[in-house]
Amino acid sequence: MEISTIVLSAIVSIIVAYATAKASSYSKDVVGERKEWRNKMRELTVEVFQMVRSEETQSQRFNDIVAEFRLRLNPDSCDDNQILETLEMCMRAPDCMLGKKLLAQVARLLKHDWERSKSETRLLGFFKPNEKEIRRLRSSDYLDL
Repeated sequence: MEISTIVLSAIVSIIVAYATAKASSYSKDVVGERKEWRNKMRELTVEVFQMVRSEETQSQRFNDIVAEFRLRLNPDSCDDNQILETLEMCMRAPDCMLGKKLLAQVARLLKHDWERSKSETRLLGFFKPNEKEIRRLRSSDYLDL
């Protein structure tokens, strides 16, 4: 009886250690990819804002950046589609206010992704932030009052 208990304990220990190591490795990979994604989104957004301010939205580079946004954003997300709509409006008629709106939209997107990343790496991921509240764009985010 003692030997079977020892063997069973050893098997359970191995399974738990394997599952923990696998989850930790997955978490590090996902967190690393998300960090790179957020950094790239920041870079692209700054470049777009500079192009909107200098009214260079008819350039090939601006079109390339919009294409990259399309690839990096979720086509099923209303909030992400609003970012793409703002980019399209900037392309048609560059305006500093639209540039500020884009900055606010992407800032909310990055904040949302950061909060989601933090909650997924917690040991108890039950407590998730209010995603709709984080992504909700407020006019005070980009209007100078």
